[in-house]
Amino acid sequence: MAEDGKTSSFSYTTLKPTTSYTTNTVAATASASAKRSFSKSISPSALNNHHYNRILQPQKSLPVFDFFAQTKSKKSFELNHGAAGFAKKRYTPVHTHTFHSSVTSQVGEDAYFRRSDAIGVADGIGGWSETTGSNSALYSSQLMQFANEEMDRFEDTEDPYFFQYNEANPLDILKQSYEKSLTEAKKTNILGSTTACIAVLRHDELRVANIGDCGISIIRNNHYVFRSEEQQHAFNFPYQLGIRSRDQPSHAQSFTVKVKKGDIIVMGSDGLYDNLFDKHILELVKQHVLANTIPGTAQRAPRVRNLQPQILSDILANAAKETSELSRRVDTPFQRRAMEEGLYVEGGKADDISVVVAIVKDLEDSPDRRL
Repeated sequence: MAEDGKTSSFSYTTLKPTTSYTTNTVAATASASAKRSFSKSISPSALNNHHYNRILQPQKSLPVFDFFAQTKSKKSFELNHGAAGFAKKRYTPVHTHTFHSSVTSQVGEDAYFRRSDAIGVADGIGGWSETTGSNSALYSSQLMQFANEEMDRFEDTEDPYFFQYNEANPLDILKQSYEKSLTEAKKTNILGSTTACIAVLRHDELRVANIGDCGISIIRNNHYVFRSEEQQHAFNFPYQLGIRSRDQPSHAQSFTVKVKKGDIIVMGSDGLYDNLFDKHILELVKQHVLANTIPGTAQRAPRVRNLQPQILSDILANAAKETSELSRRVDTPFQRRAMEEGLYVEGGKADDISVVVAIVKDLEDSPDRRL
């Protein structure tokens, strides 16, 4: 049984974002400058005026912001994203809603959102399907919708969140979204639960909150630099958020990872990670990168260009779907874990499949958030 606070096999240090300012102090020579400028604009007879004498008195120094100081700023990036999904058995179409520059989608009992500064995936727990009055699909879709709306607040100049842009925390986003979705569920008395993974990009930091068995990985130069772990109470019994669940957003794992330009982020529901091994996912990513690499010369190193996150998400989702439909002669992560528990499972795992792929790129237009 998994324990709260379970950590990844990777080692990370969570960095609290800070904001630095460079200040100058008004020089004491202000009075001399005032005297020179004043003497040019008034008559000599007025030089003895008490107003002028008061101006010559030393003035209290005031701090000023030096916006021209040479300060080292953080690199700013954004996400170029794509997504794909398949609903389990029913083959229903993916329901997509576009809000400005963001997209939220429903895939069976899965749901996800994607935008230039954040991505998220939620997997509604299918175990509720036989319970009257349940709807796990509603839990996952509402959670992702509210998470996307919470991210919108950082772009609203009339919202206090606008001035907290740099402090955006996916754990807080998850908590607030969960509370809103729980309130809606209580109004209608609908049962259900969902797992969730949310990642927020700020400058060169990817901040992640993950609860349950959704997953996220970061690939750089054809190697993994980060991979989240599942949170399971028991085999096929993940941590989950819902009206009857004891799990809370505070039980989620939290990570902060430094990213670089060109990093490939893969986030998915367990429909992806139960059917494809990490090495298989990495191999598919490598093939796509190779297909978009310009060979090097004696004067120039190979260059990767025109990576298409939508094409890569389609490749991964289709590979997971094909595996899930195989009844034998296939090795899957889910099958191996089942056998370790003494359960006989053969073939792929039929499940909703959601895949979001994001590629880190330079942010061309950085918003001015000075007060």
